[in-house]
Formats: sequence, structure tokens, C-alpha cells
Amino acid sequence: MELIAELFTDFFAWAWPRHLNPISWYIRPLFFLPIAYFAWKRQGWLMSLSVVAMLTSFFWFPEPAEVDPAAQAILDMEAEMFTQPGWQTAVSLGTIPIFLGALLWAFWQHSIRIGLWTINIGVAYKAGWVWVNTDFDGFMAVVPIYVIALIIINALVLGIAKWRGIPVFGAKEARAEREAREQVEA
Repeated sequence: MELIAELFTDFFAWAWPRHLNPISWYIRPLFFLPIAYFAWKRQGWLMSLSVVAMLTSFFWFPEPAEVDPAAQAILDMEAEMFTQPGWQTAVSLGTIPIFLGALLWAFWQHSIRIGLWTINIGVAYKAGWVWVNTDFDGFMAVVPIYVIALIIINALVLGIAKWRGIPVFGAKEARAEREAREQVEA
């Protein structure tokens, strides 16, 4: 057991500084796209692979030469939560599988509306969590990342849905939209 703890500590010491690389911060939210796509297509192993890729992407990139102090404060807070866990850590970590489960369920059920709501609420929750647990500077460090990611995700999902003729809202709204389109074409 001691060997496992030592290996985990060594891995953590190697991986955690890589988490400061801003590239990993920008790409992580974009993993919602393949996760949603593979859930929609009901391809469980590719969906699982996408989730694993998202969860491991924090150490894919090298340690940055310069570190934004606000980003450092966020990661220091996260490291403290992991190394000195309390009820806040349990609650915070508990929201991750709930969020991923809701996201997978929504797209598995082919509900673009619920899927996008889940993504947007999840990202807003994470931004609020950063603000509560760090400070305004930490919050402002993640806001541009999250706003850019949400614009890309929402635009791509809604654009693909429109292009493919997939209803974004409920059946009643989809029927009304289809009837309006048919009247214009007639």
C-alpha cells in the first residue's frame, strides 16, 4: 500500500505543474463535443475514451515557462483540496460524476436542449466554484476560457443540429418549425 501511495505522490508531483499549461485549460471544455457526439451515436467505448481523454488532458502538455499568478492560485487551491480533503472536497468532486452522467444521459436521449443546458450550467457552476474558492482574479482567469468554450460548443452543436434538421426543442416546437418551413417552401 505504501508503494502505491508513493507512486501516486510521484505522479502527482510530475503531473500537477503541467496542469498550469493554459493549452490544457482551453481544450478541456471542448471535450464535451466528442463526449456528446459519441453519447448521441450510442458508442459507449468511444464515449468512455473521450471522458478519459478529458480527465487526463491536464498533464498532456509541458509545464509552462511562465505562470499566470491567478492560475497558480486556482491550482494551489485545487491541490489543497486534494491533499487536505474535507466535506467541501467531497461535495465538489461529487458534482463531477453527476454532471457527466447528466451530460451523457441528455445526449444519449437525443436531447440537444437538455445537453446544452447541462453543459452551460456545468461550466457556470465551475466558474462560480472558482470564484467562491479563490477570488475575483481567479474567476477572471477562467471566464474568458469558459466564454470562448461555450461560444464554440453552443455554436457548433446548434449549427450541426440546424444543418442536419435535428430539433433542438421539444416535439411541439419541432413540428411548428417544420410546418413553418414547409409553408415557406410551398
